[in-house]
Amino acid sequence: MRLKKPSVVAALFIGLFAGTSNAQDVIEAKIPFAFFVRGEQFPAGRYRITNSQALLAIHGRDNDAHMFVIASPAGGRDPKGDEPVLVFNRFEKTYRLTEVWNSETQGASLVPYRHHKAAPPAASATGRVLITAAATELW
Repeated sequence: MRLKKPSVVAALFIGLFAGTSNAQDVIEAKIPFAFFVRGEQFPAGRYRITNSQALLAIHGRDNDAHMFVIASPAGGRDPKGDEPVLVFNRFEKTYRLTEVWNSETQGASLVPYRHHKAAPPAASATGRVLITAAATELW
């Protein structure tokens, strides 16, 4: 039996989402400064971030900015306790979204794991900014 390329792509896509009936965490926040995610700049404004397993969807509410990002589990605990929070590292005059926390123990890191070990954030970042967010669940 020979599979055609569209069939393989469709099977892979369906396989990625099979068994993902878990709730999706949704965080909404107003970010008062422009920021970067994986090299793409986002303007200041209101954002909705949906976290479904290892996939983050970032959507601007006041603008047309959007992106899908594969994230890895963040180590440690939520820096705000049990409140949803977005963590930005400041590098000179720019901010980078580095972590998204849904709860005390569920965080997603946008920094590849190898970069965590290569240089501690204090060596390259000039500051850390936490934005508290509102969270809801989608089923």
